[in-house]
Amino acid sequence: MLEIAWLLGILGSPPPPPNVAREKLAAPAPSARAGEEDDRRARPPSAARPRREQTDVEKDEDQDDAEGRAQPGSAIVVTGHELDAARTGIDAALGATVYSLTNETVEDRPGGETGSLSDVLSQAPGAALSGDALVIRGSRTSQVRINDLIVPEAISDPADSLSARLAATTRLMTGTLPAQFGFAPGGVISVTTKSGLYQHGGQAELFAGSGGMLEPAAEWSGSVEGTSLFASGSLERGRSIVRDPGGAEGRDARRAVETFAFADRVIDAQNRVSLIFGGSAERHRIGATGIGPGKERSSDSYAVGALQHSDGGFTVQVAFFAGIGSRSAVFALPSRERRASYGSQLDATRILGSGNTIRFGFLAGRSTVSDLDLAARRSKAGRMPAALYIQDEWKIAPAVTLNPGVRVEWLRGVATPAALEPRASIVWAADEDLTAHVGYARYAAAPPLGDPGGTHLPDEKDDYYDAGLQRKFGPLALGLDGYWRRARNYIAEHATPGSAVPTAFEFRHASIRGIEISATYAHRGSTAWANLAIGAATGRSIIGGQSLFLPATIAAASVRPVPLATERPVTASGGLTRRFGELTLAADLVVSSGAVRSLDPARPDGSRYPAYALVGLAAVYHARLGGRPVDLRIDLTNLFDARYVTSDAHDLESDWSRRGRGRAILLGVEQGF
Repeated sequence: MLEIAWLLGILGSPPPPPNVAREKLAAPAPSARAGEEDDRRARPPSAARPRREQTDVEKDEDQDDAEGRAQPGSAIVVTGHELDAARTGIDAALGATVYSLTNETVEDRPGGETGSLSDVLSQAPGAALSGDALVIRGSRTSQVRINDLIVPEAISDPADSLSARLAATTRLMTGTLPAQFGFAPGGVISVTTKSGLYQHGGQAELFAGSGGMLEPAAEWSGSVEGTSLFASGSLERGRSIVRDPGGAEGRDARRAVETFAFADRVIDAQNRVSLIFGGSAERHRIGATGIGPGKERSSDSYAVGALQHSDGGFTVQVAFFAGIGSRSAVFALPSRERRASYGSQLDATRILGSGNTIRFGFLAGRSTVSDLDLAARRSKAGRMPAALYIQDEWKIAPAVTLNPGVRVEWLRGVATPAALEPRASIVWAADEDLTAHVGYARYAAAPPLGDPGGTHLPDEKDDYYDAGLQRKFGPLALGLDGYWRRARNYIAEHATPGSAVPTAFEFRHASIRGIEISATYAHRGSTAWANLAIGAATGRSIIGGQSLFLPATIAAASVRPVPLATERPVTASGGLTRRFGELTLAADLVVSSGAVRSLDPARPDGSRYPAYALVGLAAVYHARLGGRPVDLRIDLTNLFDARYVTSDAHDLESDWSRRGRGRAILLGVEQGF
């Protein structure tokens, strides 16, 4: 509260809000990815899905829903909605390329909610899976935010550990991001969670499929004495095949547990408090390979508390976060890595007038890591990074909006030199059907904390250029976007199968560029989408890899560009969903270039696996059982049983060679309560 009072004192009394809707003022330039979400929001919730938004709460005079459960008063719902809109204004994406998905869209697609956020977004334009990691525009470096709050740094891959079922809306923001977003050149995954403020009740789910897949799950949302709540949990089991650098294969038996809880209390018309708790644990039992049988484990947990204050044209959110994570591998020799981080985050926005909005904030924290590598060497490291930013959304003409900003980051601590990161974008909106944007962003990052040798590597500096346009023709939206990222001292990590401790190295220069074409169609009970991405991601001159690679590999990388392990020159996706009363049918398609591999040390990452195509089908029937809604579904993934590899043990960033999932039949039931 002291921080809020200080800010109010500096800024003075906020001006009255402009006549235009605040959400429209803060919205990003429309993209071909947005049409589907707009149409979905306009549709009424399905009667078979009790978790959907109750848009008619305010009309229920006795404050009871159809099932007789007490609902929060209309005043609380209206206030919560206004605070949500104000918070959304903080997390602006003006000038970026935005791909949005609602929970209903995810449920209708093949696979439904059984996957993680990485699985759901793998069909986004320019996105793909490299091993188990989500790659966006050739980069693994992305950031995850939940309700506009950063997931702590100690959680190494939150997109892979967070379940898709906790999200009401998922947005992937890529391109030239505004100054409020730190080092995330791949993009920002922004999740708005389900909440008991709008939806009440829950459901139990059970999914089973071929290949040993089994996933029971449950979720519930509601309100208790003015506090809205949401909780979810799942247990997943499955099997796959991995291969070590010598070509020996072993079965990977996977078991994962994920939990999430969110609480939100509206104090009054200007203030509310939010709490987020989450965690996951994963175990891989790997059969005999060239390094023998063994186990890999990972776990993480995090907590975030936030206070939001909104008063007219001024909104500020102060958050405190903490997280711990660990991963270990026990084969012939044990290794482990433990991480912890905590800190505070402040984001604020103030509307200066109908055409001018200022956003500013800071982030400060401390991160620590302790390692035990395969040579039984122990190491500990810590640092206290910090960042400040300010940006101005300024409508310089009726159809033109300028969004300049600057971010200052102390990557290795406040006692070290700061990195200056200017950002700017221009959005032109001739009308609601035609928009265009162009932007520039500078990113900077320090090597991963705790990686052997990482302390002596220089910081990465990136220059990112992006331009795109969108045209709408009624329910059809077409988009075109191009980008070019130039990196100096591009950070990469080399992982060794059987070790939990990766080793950092760098490319002196890297270039990531591409073009994305997209189309979406949404009208009444039908939605369709199609995406095509063509790109290249290469690096040159290896730094700090003398202990990792052969001299022939180091020499080859110094004279010609080397494809990055994340490079997929061509990716495409598409799909269609159609409702027939209580029945929903869906199909999707993913086409991708194969993963890179190194068959010759003198030609690092110079070969590639064959391209592949994946086809999925789904049918969902919405019924009622015992007076409660129930969804029955059958999914068929990888219809033609394509054999494909998502990562190779011989690429420069290495790790296990992993195959994608073969053909699988998935049966599911979702029972409301």
